[in-house]
Amino acid sequence: MRSFINPLFALILAGVLAACSSTPTEEDTSATDNMAQQTDTTPTQPVEPVAPVKPDTSSIPLTADNFYNHPSNYDGTTDTRVIYFAFDSNTVPAAAFETLRAHATYLKNNANAKVRLEGNADERGTREYNVALSERRAKAVEKFLRVQGVSASQIETVAYGEEKPAAFGHTEMDWAKNRRVEINYLSGRP
Repeated sequence: MRSFINPLFALILAGVLAACSSTPTEEDTSATDNMAQQTDTTPTQPVEPVAPVKPDTSSIPLTADNFYNHPSNYDGTTDTRVIYFAFDSNTVPAAAFETLRAHATYLKNNANAKVRLEGNADERGTREYNVALSERRAKAVEKFLRVQGVSASQIETVAYGEEKPAAFGHTEMDWAKNRRVEINYLSGRP
């Protein structure tokens, strides 16, 4: 029986290999020749670099879910002294990095400048929890600035919890506006 399997296997293998290999037909080679003839070989002009264009953020809907990370919050048309946070989070959003780096550069270059980082939270949660959360937010911004080289003597933090809302409504958008850290310059204003 063993002698029967080996020739059968060889026959199947030969059939598979024969099916996989093919020689190009006249149609295949003429199509390739036509494509080669259609290729444009004229030299192209070098492209001059163009300044990057700021993306249009009007097409991105501003919602409570993306408020803290929406490009319009950091495009120069809104207050760049406010850093918005996600619900129940004290993680500094990536969209705020550039803004915070600019503040850090200013503070490093102006040793007499001092800031107060005012942490805030929305009205949901207990008063104690919101104060603790707003303190963690302020400390997260402080840590970011310190990593950038800002002196600890230039920064003070305060936690207001839900006591100083920016928006007084009870909607998702209002709450998103209240989840923030405000950067207030005490001296050496930019």
